[in-house]
Amino acid sequence: MSDRLAAHHENRIYYFFVESIKDNEVKINMYGTPYSLLRSGEAWVNSPSNQMEMKKGLVAAVMVAVGIV
Repeated sequence: MSDRLAAHHENRIYYFFVESIKDNEVKINMYGTPYSLLRSGEAWVNSPSNQMEMKKGLVAAVMVAVGIV
């Protein structure tokens, strides 16, 4: 696992770890929940296989924290 990163969204800070980064997929672990985020054109979206859905604004904040904009 990587170092803990922070995503800032709606006056809150969300901490997470990056599990893996590929061209069209970023896998993270946020508060014990795994998320796969997929590239859809210019945007990043939740994978249909995610147990929980992350808000679009938080997905964008995670991508900024990871360094993918």
